[in-house]
Amino acid sequence: MLEIVFAVGFASVIIYLILFFRFARRFPSRYPELWRSLDCPETFGLRGQSTYLAVVLGLERKAPPQALTQVRREMLVIRVLLGLTLAAFVLTAFMTG
Repeated sequence: MLEIVFAVGFASVIIYLILFFRFARRFPSRYPELWRSLDCPETFGLRGQSTYLAVVLGLERKAPPQALTQVRREMLVIRVLLGLTLAAFVLTAFMTG
């Protein structure tokens, strides 16, 4: 059982990373005005990753989720994968004591 939970957790992390970096790469070309209003965050830097994560989670006030119609599905999938990853690793932590 523990191996299955670990496998689900790691698979969702890998899929999350692929989708997140894809989202971060496509965001500047789809929303150039929003990208500039966010101070042009870089994709691989720590500040850029935290900014894009705030955008995905809907916490960034400069980029409301209603304005991001073209990437709404991607944002939903990333949120689901984050939840699944968190649940898998919390379950693993409780199972291992």
